Amino acid sequence: MLSFKDSVLKAIEEYNKYRSPEAKAKLVKISDRELVLDFEGSFCRTCGVVDYFEDFIYELRELIDVKMKIKSFKELGHETIRVKYIIEK
Repeated sequence: MLSFKDSVLKAIEEYNKYRSPEAKAKLVKISDRELVLDFEGSFCRTCGVVDYFEDFIYELRELIDVKMKIKSFKELGHETIRVKYIIEK
């Protein structure tokens, strides 16, 4: 069984495999209650950018039983968005 951090890293790998270069996730911070990822890419703006962030939750749930939701997101620069997830216990 993978640790939470290993599961996150594996989920990022799978996420990027299918969504890069349109969207690529990168781990910024991980703790017991919060996960922070940077998403880079051109994104499909007509699809809804938030869908990309929610897709990561689904990738992670394929590997580990976790309840989490998007807390916030903000644009850091051209084609880079930082997303904070809350991990619910």
